[in-house]
Amino acid sequence: MSAVSLHQLNKFDNMDYSSALKGVYEHSPWIIQKTLNDRPFNTVEQLHDACVSIINGASHDTQLSLIRAHPDLAAKLEQIPNLTTFSQKEQSKAGFSSLPLVVINQLRNELARYRQLFGHPFILCLAENSAIDVLPILKERIKSDSNTERTACLFQISRIGWHRLCSIIDSNHL
Repeated sequence: MSAVSLHQLNKFDNMDYSSALKGVYEHSPWIIQKTLNDRPFNTVEQLHDACVSIINGASHDTQLSLIRAHPDLAAKLEQIPNLTTFSQKEQSKAGFSSLPLVVINQLRNELARYRQLFGHPFILCLAENSAIDVLPILKERIKSDSNTERTACLFQISRIGWHRLCSIIDSNHL
């Protein structure tokens, strides 16, 4: 995927715009589609803020669907082909393959416990955290109530979206 300028993005027809930003929000193109009429954006931050407003303004059920669209961290190898290109790169870059087996097993157990407790995957922006950070953060967040954790997941999704937008949009040629 090649970077596009914000100027180009603003000029794209609806299909090209949606296609250029495909995958920013995991299996949730509705977020980008709802920004179509908000163009033109003067900055990447403005586009990101529009996306975050759409997510925060969505119904509780829609927010949960967005959270559930994300893969579990440290996805099993057989799940990798089903992940979006962004998720594959993020999980690989985070360094899960370099973790000791005992930590991977502990992480899988805690992730399963988390999913059972909250009914959705644990979301963490891997661009801002390494694999070694995940387990302590997970152990802390698992103590939260469901509303606090839903809010935490939505915040992490917004951070993931920010990094993905920055990887798509050429900030040197806004």
